[in-house]
Amino acid sequence: MNIKDYALYKTVMEAKNFPLLIPSDMDELSYCGFITVKGQELAFQIKLENNSACLKNAKLYGSPELKRLIFGHERALQQRLEQCANFSEFFVDLKDLLAEYLGFSEPLMTKEKTDPSPGENYYSTLINELNSIGWDKLEAFNPSLKNLSLKLSDSSGRQHSIFVSLPFSYPKASLIVHAELPTPISMALNHMTSLKDVVSFYSKELEKFQDVWSMLDDIDKHTWVLEPCKPKRSDLMRRIALGNHCSLQIELDASCPKGECQYRLFDLTIRKNFENILEITFPSAQTISTSDINIECGICYSYRHEGSLPDQSCNNAKCGQPFHRSCLYEQIFIVAAVYSINKTKLQYILRELSLL
Repeated sequence: MNIKDYALYKTVMEAKNFPLLIPSDMDELSYCGFITVKGQELAFQIKLENNSACLKNAKLYGSPELKRLIFGHERALQQRLEQCANFSEFFVDLKDLLAEYLGFSEPLMTKEKTDPSPGENYYSTLINELNSIGWDKLEAFNPSLKNLSLKLSDSSGRQHSIFVSLPFSYPKASLIVHAELPTPISMALNHMTSLKDVVSFYSKELEKFQDVWSMLDDIDKHTWVLEPCKPKRSDLMRRIALGNHCSLQIELDASCPKGECQYRLFDLTIRKNFENILEITFPSAQTISTSDINIECGICYSYRHEGSLPDQSCNNAKCGQPFHRSCLYEQIFIVAAVYSINKTKLQYILRELSLL
């Protein structure tokens, strides 16, 4: 196989494995698009800094969902970048890592595996622990009693689920614990061997996020939140409907929810401050018609597509038709394939459409 044939083979394989990813420059030092993980399409862009071919210097940019998945795992990603010889290898590793993180972010109640039998003290210890913390804190469990969730209330009366996976060597081994918090718990702190430790630790952790949750609850109550559709306690981003096909996306800092860069907003809530700045009153689901907000995509004819909302619109003032970014990508690639548009022209089209 000569160099030209190999380059063609490489391009075809990349297109087959990652059909929604394309190079955004002629030197292929930057890629952008979507990576599909467990049926979810996550938008991201990766760039090599200073025209260096070394992936160690690469910068990764992504959607809020992608940022949430990789938060706390930056070191592992950096190690993969240093170990991979090219983009193709890193794309495969990134997809595997995201699948792993996405799987862990799902409630542990859904995970069932065929494992060895538990130790002789497993069930007796578990019963004693539940007696100690109170059975009212047990929210749910699976038939094997290997996975369970505890229900905790914070000082504001919010209910939180703490998912616990017990190894069959329990109580000798550490528990695997997961909760929907704005900032993940480091593995060093998340080393607990009893349910009493879990309740004590997470009861204190929940109090750290009272301010940011109060701000987010105020937004959820008084505005029409487009995304996330069903916000989790770990979600710090909100996309708020403004009316007339416009929306505002904000993301709070968990440690300083009223702060923005060097500025700090006092007394008023985040919602009230934005209303004052924009000189509007945010519409809510009770004060605005659904047809004013839910404008379907001009390609797939649906409003919500694979978890995302239309985020691109036609620049023609007489049109203004919204589209999903992923639908535009797919449609353009179909047209490119039908009319045999080469990569250079395709990149030009994408740039003209502000999709690169």
